[in-house]
Amino acid sequence: MQPPVSIGVVGLGFGQQVHVPAFRADPRCEVRALCASSLERAQKAATAQNISKASGDWRELLADPAIHAVSLAVPPSAQAEIALAAARAGKHLFCEKPLALNVAQALEILAAAQQSKVAHAMDFIFPEIPAWQKAREFLPQVGRIRHVALTWRVETYAYRAKLQNWKTAAASGGGTLNNFASHTFYYLEWLFGPVTRLAAKLMPRPPEADARLEAWLEFAPGFSATVSIAADAFLGPGHCLEVYGDDGALRLDNKTADYARGFVLSLGTRQGGKLETVAVPGDAEVRDGRIEAVARIASRFVDAILSGQPATPNLRDGLRVQQLIDAARLSGATGAWQNLPVA
Repeated sequence: MQPPVSIGVVGLGFGQQVHVPAFRADPRCEVRALCASSLERAQKAATAQNISKASGDWRELLADPAIHAVSLAVPPSAQAEIALAAARAGKHLFCEKPLALNVAQALEILAAAQQSKVAHAMDFIFPEIPAWQKAREFLPQVGRIRHVALTWRVETYAYRAKLQNWKTAAASGGGTLNNFASHTFYYLEWLFGPVTRLAAKLMPRPPEADARLEAWLEFAPGFSATVSIAADAFLGPGHCLEVYGDDGALRLDNKTADYARGFVLSLGTRQGGKLETVAVPGDAEVRDGRIEAVARIASRFVDAILSGQPATPNLRDGLRVQQLIDAARLSGATGAWQNLPVA
Protein backbone atom coordinates (compact mmCIF):
# COMPACT_ATOMS: atom_id res chain seq x y z
CA MET A 1 0.00 0.00 0.00
CA GLN A 2 0.93 3.66 -0.30
CA PRO A 3 0.80 6.31 2.43
CA PRO A 4 -0.97 7.82 4.18
CA VAL A 5 -1.66 4.94 6.56
CA SER A 6 -5.04 5.45 8.20
CA ILE A 7 -4.97 4.80 11.98
CA GLY A 8 -7.87 4.18 14.33
CA VAL A 9 -6.98 4.67 18.02
CA VAL A 10 -9.02 2.65 20.52
CA GLY A 11 -8.99 4.02 24.05
CA LEU A 12 -8.84 7.46 25.64
CA GLY A 13 -6.37 8.38 28.35
CA PHE A 14 -3.03 7.07 27.08
CA GLY A 15 -4.49 6.65 23.60
CA GLN A 16 -5.49 10.30 23.32
CA GLN A 17 -2.50 11.69 25.21
CA VAL A 18 0.27 9.58 23.64
CA HIS A 19 -0.78 7.34 20.74
CA VAL A 20 -2.45 10.12 18.78
CA PRO A 21 0.50 12.57 18.85
CA ALA A 22 2.98 9.70 18.40
CA PHE A 23 1.37 8.60 15.13
CA ARG A 24 0.85 12.18 14.01
CA ALA A 25 4.60 12.69 14.34
CA ASP A 26 5.00 10.46 11.27
CA PRO A 27 3.90 12.32 8.09
CA ARG A 28 2.99 8.99 6.50
CA CYS A 29 0.12 8.59 9.00
CA GLU A 30 -3.37 9.94 9.34
CA VAL A 31 -5.18 9.44 12.64
CA ARG A 32 -8.63 9.01 11.18
CA ALA A 33 -10.72 7.67 14.08
CA LEU A 34 -10.88 7.68 17.86
CA CYS A 35 -12.90 5.10 19.78
CA ALA A 36 -13.98 5.20 23.42
CA SER A 37 -16.34 3.25 25.65
CA SER A 38 -19.16 5.63 24.74
CA LEU A 39 -19.92 7.67 21.62
CA GLU A 40 -20.32 10.85 23.67
CA ARG A 41 -16.84 10.54 25.19
CA ALA A 42 -15.35 9.64 21.81
CA GLN A 43 -16.95 12.63 20.07
CA LYS A 44 -15.75 15.04 22.72
CA ALA A 45 -12.18 13.74 22.51
CA ALA A 46 -12.19 13.55 18.71
CA THR A 47 -13.34 17.16 18.47
CA ALA A 48 -10.60 18.27 20.87
CA GLN A 49 -8.00 16.34 18.86
CA ASN A 50 -9.36 17.38 15.44
CA ILE A 51 -10.03 13.76 14.45
CA SER A 52 -12.73 13.27 11.83
CA LYS A 53 -14.38 10.05 13.05
CA ALA A 54 -15.58 9.11 16.54
CA SER A 55 -16.99 5.81 17.67
CA GLY A 56 -18.35 4.21 20.82
CA ASP A 57 -17.79 0.68 19.48
CA TRP A 58 -14.43 -0.66 18.34
CA ARG A 59 -16.22 -3.06 15.99
CA GLU A 60 -17.11 -0.07 13.80
CA LEU A 61 -13.41 0.62 13.25
CA LEU A 62 -12.74 -2.98 12.29
CA ALA A 63 -15.61 -2.90 9.79
CA ASP A 64 -14.43 0.37 8.21
CA PRO A 65 -12.34 -0.33 5.06
CA ALA A 66 -10.84 3.17 5.31
CA ILE A 67 -9.05 2.19 8.55
CA HIS A 68 -5.81 0.37 7.76
CA ALA A 69 -4.49 -0.12 11.31
CA VAL A 70 -5.71 0.03 14.89
CA SER A 71 -3.71 1.29 17.84
CA LEU A 72 -4.93 -0.11 21.17
CA ALA A 73 -4.65 1.71 24.48
CA VAL A 74 -7.07 -0.31 26.60
CA PRO A 75 -6.80 -2.58 29.67
CA PRO A 76 -5.32 -6.04 29.07
CA SER A 77 -8.69 -7.71 29.61
CA ALA A 78 -10.16 -5.70 26.73
CA GLN A 79 -7.08 -5.71 24.52
CA ALA A 80 -7.07 -9.50 24.11
CA GLU A 81 -10.54 -9.52 22.53
CA ILE A 82 -10.01 -6.45 20.35
CA ALA A 83 -6.55 -7.47 19.14
CA LEU A 84 -7.75 -10.93 18.13
CA ALA A 85 -10.73 -9.50 16.25
CA ALA A 86 -8.56 -6.85 14.58
CA ALA A 87 -6.02 -9.39 13.39
CA ARG A 88 -8.77 -11.59 11.99
CA ALA A 89 -10.26 -8.55 10.25
CA GLY A 90 -6.92 -7.89 8.52
CA LYS A 91 -6.12 -4.69 10.41
CA HIS A 92 -2.50 -3.92 11.18
CA LEU A 93 -2.08 -4.02 14.93
CA PHE A 94 -0.29 -1.76 17.43
CA CYS A 95 -0.69 -3.05 21.01
CA GLU A 96 0.05 -1.87 24.51
CA LYS A 97 1.78 -4.06 27.05
CA PRO A 98 1.01 -6.64 28.28
CA LEU A 99 -0.45 -8.24 25.17
CA ALA A 100 -3.15 -10.24 26.96
CA LEU A 101 -4.14 -11.83 30.27
CA ASN A 102 -2.26 -15.08 29.69
CA VAL A 103 -0.07 -17.01 27.26
CA ALA A 104 -3.01 -18.82 25.64
CA GLN A 105 -4.59 -15.52 24.59
CA ALA A 106 -1.24 -14.13 23.38
CA LEU A 107 -0.62 -17.22 21.25
CA GLU A 108 -4.06 -16.89 19.67
CA ILE A 109 -3.51 -13.24 18.79
CA LEU A 110 -0.08 -13.91 17.27
CA ALA A 111 -1.43 -16.84 15.24
CA ALA A 112 -4.28 -14.68 13.88
CA ALA A 113 -1.86 -11.89 12.92
CA GLN A 114 0.41 -14.34 11.14
CA GLN A 115 -2.48 -15.92 9.29
CA SER A 116 -3.77 -12.53 8.14
CA LYS A 117 -0.22 -11.35 7.36
CA VAL A 118 -0.74 -8.03 9.09
CA ALA A 119 2.01 -5.86 10.51
CA HIS A 120 2.15 -5.77 14.30
CA ALA A 121 4.06 -3.93 17.02
CA MET A 122 4.23 -3.79 20.83
CA ASP A 123 4.72 -0.64 22.85
CA PHE A 124 7.72 -1.47 25.05
CA ILE A 125 9.14 2.02 25.43
CA PHE A 126 12.25 1.84 27.62
CA PRO A 127 14.70 0.72 24.89
CA GLU A 128 13.59 3.81 22.94
CA ILE A 129 14.71 6.19 25.69
CA PRO A 130 18.14 7.79 24.95
CA ALA A 131 19.55 7.07 28.42
CA TRP A 132 18.68 3.39 28.09
CA GLN A 133 20.23 3.19 24.64
CA LYS A 134 23.39 4.77 26.01
CA ALA A 135 23.38 2.31 28.94
CA ARG A 136 23.30 -0.62 26.53
CA GLU A 137 26.17 0.94 24.57
CA PHE A 138 28.31 1.29 27.72
CA LEU A 139 27.37 -2.08 29.24
CA PRO A 140 30.46 -3.94 27.89
CA GLN A 141 32.68 -1.67 29.99
CA VAL A 142 31.58 -3.40 33.22
CA GLY A 143 33.12 -6.65 31.94
CA ARG A 144 31.66 -10.03 32.85
CA ILE A 145 28.44 -9.34 34.70
CA ARG A 146 28.26 -10.63 38.26
CA HIS A 147 24.75 -9.60 39.21
CA VAL A 148 21.98 -7.10 38.47
CA ALA A 149 19.61 -5.28 40.84
CA LEU A 150 16.41 -3.57 39.68
CA THR A 151 14.21 -1.51 41.99
CA TRP A 152 11.15 0.45 40.89
CA ARG A 153 9.29 1.83 43.89
CA VAL A 154 6.79 4.62 43.41
CA GLU A 155 3.29 5.52 44.49
CA THR A 156 1.03 5.72 41.46
CA TYR A 157 -1.87 8.13 41.20
CA ALA A 158 -4.33 5.24 41.51
CA TYR A 159 -2.92 4.23 44.89
CA ARG A 160 -2.35 7.79 46.08
CA ALA A 161 -5.97 8.73 45.33
CA LYS A 162 -7.26 5.31 46.46
CA LEU A 163 -9.01 4.80 43.13
CA GLN A 164 -10.94 1.70 42.23
CA ASN A 165 -10.11 1.35 38.54
CA TRP A 166 -8.68 -1.24 36.16
CA LYS A 167 -5.10 -0.55 37.25
CA THR A 168 -5.90 -1.83 40.73
CA ALA A 169 -8.29 -4.63 39.66
CA ALA A 170 -6.83 -8.08 39.03
CA ALA A 171 -9.73 -9.16 36.78
CA SER A 172 -9.03 -6.29 34.37
CA GLY A 173 -5.32 -7.01 34.17
CA GLY A 174 -4.16 -4.44 36.71
CA GLY A 175 -1.31 -4.76 39.18
CA THR A 176 2.46 -4.29 39.15
CA LEU A 177 3.16 -7.55 37.34
CA ASN A 178 1.20 -6.45 34.27
CA ASN A 179 1.76 -2.70 34.40
CA PHE A 180 5.39 -2.49 35.56
CA ALA A 181 7.06 -5.90 35.28
CA SER A 182 5.92 -6.26 31.66
CA HIS A 183 8.26 -3.36 30.85
CA THR A 184 10.93 -4.75 33.16
CA PHE A 185 10.96 -8.26 31.73
CA TYR A 186 11.25 -6.90 28.20
CA TYR A 187 14.12 -4.49 28.84
CA LEU A 188 16.06 -6.94 31.04
CA GLU A 189 16.13 -9.46 28.20
CA TRP A 190 16.92 -6.65 25.74
CA LEU A 191 19.96 -5.79 27.85
CA PHE A 192 21.12 -9.16 29.16
CA GLY A 193 19.69 -11.96 27.02
CA PRO A 194 17.10 -14.63 27.82
CA VAL A 195 15.88 -15.47 31.30
CA THR A 196 16.17 -19.21 31.90
CA ARG A 197 14.22 -19.43 35.15
CA LEU A 198 12.60 -17.23 37.75
CA ALA A 199 10.90 -17.14 41.12
CA ALA A 200 8.48 -14.47 42.30
CA LYS A 201 6.31 -13.34 45.17
CA LEU A 202 3.27 -11.10 44.67
CA MET A 203 1.60 -9.01 47.38
CA PRO A 204 -1.27 -8.91 47.98
CA ARG A 205 -2.63 -12.01 46.31
CA PRO A 206 -5.75 -12.38 44.11
CA PRO A 207 -8.53 -11.36 43.95
CA GLU A 208 -6.78 -8.06 44.65
CA ALA A 209 -4.31 -6.77 42.07
CA ASP A 210 -0.68 -7.11 43.12
CA ALA A 211 0.71 -3.82 44.42
CA ARG A 212 4.18 -5.27 44.99
CA LEU A 213 6.42 -7.80 43.28
CA GLU A 214 9.67 -9.41 44.40
CA ALA A 215 11.38 -11.59 41.80
CA TRP A 216 14.63 -13.45 41.23
CA LEU A 217 15.81 -14.09 37.66
CA GLU A 218 18.58 -16.22 36.21
CA PHE A 219 19.96 -15.41 32.74
CA ALA A 220 21.44 -17.72 30.13
CA PRO A 221 24.98 -16.28 30.54
CA GLY A 222 24.93 -17.48 34.18
CA PHE A 223 24.32 -14.37 36.32
CA SER A 224 21.22 -13.42 38.28
CA ALA A 225 19.03 -10.37 38.93
CA THR A 226 16.86 -9.28 41.81
CA VAL A 227 13.73 -7.31 40.98
CA SER A 228 11.69 -5.30 43.49
CA ILE A 229 8.68 -3.33 42.24
CA ALA A 230 6.02 -1.44 44.19
CA ALA A 231 3.21 0.80 42.98
CA ASP A 232 2.08 1.78 46.50
CA ALA A 233 5.40 3.10 47.86
CA PHE A 234 4.73 6.54 49.34
CA LEU A 235 7.86 8.66 48.78
CA GLY A 236 9.49 5.73 47.00
CA PRO A 237 12.97 6.35 45.53
CA GLY A 238 11.92 5.79 41.90
CA HIS A 239 13.34 3.54 39.19
CA CYS A 240 16.90 2.26 39.40
CA LEU A 241 18.88 -0.37 37.48
CA GLU A 242 22.29 -1.41 38.86
CA VAL A 243 24.73 -3.65 37.00
CA TYR A 244 27.85 -5.02 38.69
CA GLY A 245 30.66 -6.63 36.70
CA ASP A 246 34.27 -7.74 37.04
CA ASP A 247 35.59 -4.47 35.61
CA GLY A 248 33.03 -1.88 36.64
CA ALA A 249 29.50 -0.87 37.60
CA LEU A 250 26.68 0.87 35.77
CA ARG A 251 23.69 2.65 37.28
CA LEU A 252 20.58 4.03 35.60
CA ASP A 253 18.50 6.05 38.04
CA ASN A 254 15.30 8.08 37.80
CA LYS A 255 14.05 9.81 40.94
CA THR A 256 11.49 11.96 39.11
CA ALA A 257 7.75 11.41 38.75
CA ASP A 258 8.12 11.15 34.94
CA TYR A 259 8.73 7.46 34.27
CA ALA A 260 9.80 8.04 30.64
CA ARG A 261 12.44 10.73 31.17
CA GLY A 262 14.75 12.05 33.85
CA PHE A 263 17.11 9.06 33.92
CA VAL A 264 20.68 9.68 35.04
CA LEU A 265 23.28 7.24 33.72
CA SER A 266 26.44 6.63 35.75
CA LEU A 267 29.42 4.40 34.97
CA GLY A 268 32.37 3.46 37.14
CA THR A 269 35.42 1.39 36.24
CA ARG A 270 38.20 -0.01 38.38
CA GLN A 271 40.60 2.40 36.72
CA GLY A 272 38.47 5.41 37.62
CA GLY A 273 37.43 4.13 41.03
CA LYS A 274 34.08 5.91 41.22
CA LEU A 275 30.74 6.32 39.47
CA GLU A 276 30.69 9.23 37.05
CA THR A 277 27.70 10.66 35.20
CA VAL A 278 27.53 9.88 31.49
CA ALA A 279 26.13 12.65 29.27
CA VAL A 280 23.13 11.61 27.17
CA PRO A 281 22.87 13.89 24.09
CA GLY A 282 19.40 15.22 23.36
CA ASP A 283 17.77 13.88 26.52
CA ALA A 284 17.17 17.31 28.03
CA GLU A 285 15.36 18.52 24.91
CA VAL A 286 12.70 15.79 25.03
CA ARG A 287 9.31 17.42 25.69
CA ASP A 288 7.31 14.33 26.63
CA GLY A 289 9.31 11.13 26.97
CA ARG A 290 6.28 8.94 26.43
CA ILE A 291 5.38 10.50 23.08
CA GLU A 292 8.98 10.52 21.85
CA ALA A 293 9.46 6.83 22.72
CA VAL A 294 6.13 5.64 21.33
CA ALA A 295 6.68 7.68 18.15
CA ARG A 296 9.86 5.72 17.42
CA ILE A 297 8.02 2.40 17.66
CA ALA A 298 5.05 3.78 15.72
CA SER A 299 7.37 4.85 12.89
CA ARG A 300 8.84 1.35 12.64
CA PHE A 301 5.29 -0.02 12.68
CA VAL A 302 4.45 2.17 9.68
CA ASP A 303 7.66 0.98 8.00
CA ALA A 304 6.42 -2.60 8.48
CA ILE A 305 3.00 -1.80 7.00
CA LEU A 306 4.54 -0.21 3.91
CA SER A 307 7.40 -2.66 3.40
CA GLY A 308 6.04 -5.97 4.63
CA GLN A 309 9.09 -6.42 6.89
CA PRO A 310 8.65 -7.11 10.64
CA ALA A 311 8.49 -4.28 13.14
CA THR A 312 10.31 -4.34 16.46
CA PRO A 313 9.18 -4.92 19.12
CA ASN A 314 6.25 -7.02 17.92
CA LEU A 315 3.70 -9.61 19.02
CA ARG A 316 6.38 -12.26 19.35
CA ASP A 317 8.02 -10.06 21.96
CA GLY A 318 4.62 -9.58 23.56
CA LEU A 319 4.21 -13.36 23.75
CA ARG A 320 7.66 -13.76 25.29
CA VAL A 321 6.88 -11.21 27.99
CA GLN A 322 3.57 -12.96 28.59
CA GLN A 323 5.49 -16.21 29.21
CA LEU A 324 7.56 -14.43 31.86
CA ILE A 325 4.47 -12.86 33.44
CA ASP A 326 2.64 -16.19 33.59
CA ALA A 327 5.73 -17.87 35.07
CA ALA A 328 5.97 -15.16 37.75
CA ARG A 329 2.30 -15.54 38.58
CA LEU A 330 2.60 -19.32 38.82
CA SER A 331 5.70 -19.03 40.99
CA GLY A 332 3.87 -16.62 43.27
CA ALA A 333 1.02 -19.09 43.65
CA THR A 334 3.15 -22.21 44.16
CA GLY A 335 6.36 -20.88 45.72
CA ALA A 336 8.37 -22.84 43.15
CA TRP A 337 10.98 -21.73 40.62
CA GLN A 338 9.75 -21.76 37.04
CA ASN A 339 11.82 -22.70 33.98
CA LEU A 340 11.46 -20.57 30.85
CA PRO A 341 11.80 -21.68 27.23
CA VAL A 342 14.84 -20.18 25.51
CA ALA A 343 14.61 -19.75 21.74
